[in-house]
Amino acid sequence: MKAVIFDLDGTLANTEEIHREAWELALERLGFKVNVDIRQLLGKKTIDIARILVGNENAERLALVKTQIYSELIKIKAKPKPCAIDLIGKLKEKDIKIAVVTSSMRSSATEVLEIIRVKPDVLVAGDDVKIGKPNPMPVIKALELIGSEPKDAIGIGDTIYDVMAYHSAGIKKIFLVKSSVPVNEDEIKRYDAMILHTLCELVFKNTL
Repeated sequence: MKAVIFDLDGTLANTEEIHREAWELALERLGFKVNVDIRQLLGKKTIDIARILVGNENAERLALVKTQIYSELIKIKAKPKPCAIDLIGKLKEKDIKIAVVTSSMRSSATEVLEIIRVKPDVLVAGDDVKIGKPNPMPVIKALELIGSEPKDAIGIGDTIYDVMAYHSAGIKKIFLVKSSVPVNEDEIKRYDAMILHTLCELVFKNTL
């Protein structure tokens, strides 16, 4: 194993619920009413979620307001997920490269990483690629930047979009860490992904 690719929101940080809250507040502020479970959309790029919620015409405005609200919320609410810091430290001790591949905007992702004090070797954010997860493009870009073949990497995330992106990029060892984002466990297992309750299982059970 030469590299581990992490998702950020819901995997390394508790920010999946902060994203949901920011979307709901942004919709309310702009006067939009939608009948959608936003948790089902988490893991997609910001602009893609906005388009699903309010259509192309209003998507950029909604995405901007959501990003502004999110930036304020994370300052008081963002925290690392259990054992995230321990796992990162363990990997660095072994000289294993760390990439973070997130659907969040780079500005938002950078803020969160600073708050939880994680410094990846590579960050690929939603606005760094034309097509986001579940397309493998952001994962492939991270592998190229970090200098690793898919067979030498592990993928860790908390949504079906993470699992699909890792699988399509050719990564064979994939972990899904449960978060507040609902997942179909049977669907996850079809991609040969292992389901974890927390990252602590990777720290203390030597599963990597």
